Amino acid sequence: MAIVRKAVALDFEKTYPLFTKFKSYRHLKDDWQQLFIDHWQTNEGYIGYVLVDKESIVGFLGFMFSYRVLNDKQEKFCNLTTWVVDESYRNQSLSLIIPVLKLTDYTLTIHSASKETYTAFKKLGFLDLESHFRIILPLPSINMLFTSCQVEVNGKYLNEILKGDSLQAYKSHLLFRCFHVYVRSPSGICYLIGARVFKKNIPFAQIYHISNSKVFAKFASRIANIICLKIKTFAILVDERFLEGNSILQSYKCSLSNPRMYKSNSLERQDLDLLYSELPVLNI
Repeated sequence: MAIVRKAVALDFEKTYPLFTKFKSYRHLKDDWQQLFIDHWQTNEGYIGYVLVDKESIVGFLGFMFSYRVLNDKQEKFCNLTTWVVDESYRNQSLSLIIPVLKLTDYTLTIHSASKETYTAFKKLGFLDLESHFRIILPLPSINMLFTSCQVEVNGKYLNEILKGDSLQAYKSHLLFRCFHVYVRSPSGICYLIGARVFKKNIPFAQIYHISNSKVFAKFASRIANIICLKIKTFAILVDERFLEGNSILQSYKCSLSNPRMYKSNSLERQDLDLLYSELPVLNI
């Protein structure tokens, strides 16, 4: 009978063989090791749980901890990621998620759930965070001719311009393969964080964070055009809730394979983005 214990950085080498089962990801060993680093220095002392049989690690569930100031209050987050168990121990898989029940003072998120993960955590009271995303094409539009805004990708002075949670998010994601976009317009400013990712071998610009949905929606065609030209992508991808009901021309609504999920006693779904998770860390 295997036992469950907290996972630490030194467990990576014995855990790595489990990650090779994810054939659909374009990740190297060094990429997977990023899950075993306390990137945001929360000093929780562990990075998830492992299922151990004698000297072998036969299961893993990753925890990515972060602290953010939202709505003028410090919030504690734990993003759950990469639940993988050796086939011979699948009957013990649920033992890895039991510790999740103790994290009652954290907002919990799952952004890349499999069908099995979605079913299991739904039974634990997790709610749907998002079920759809929108593809925004970088096509010229008549609206672009009558709107004026400045769109700067990876500007040099963002650390001087950004404030509050946006500045914290910027600094916290500089180590990853993210792009940072600052939009100035007569309607206000908007800050975006995203990354160049591949979906079925096609490059897209996946957006992880939008600070101002109204500004983004109004200038979406121009923003998409500049981002796609700059980082060489086919289109940009945005979670539907990021738009807060604002419509965007030349865009298409699509379903996620499985909904993103969350559980929180202090935050609502509109408060949650995709930062501080495996998505920017693993560039997916």
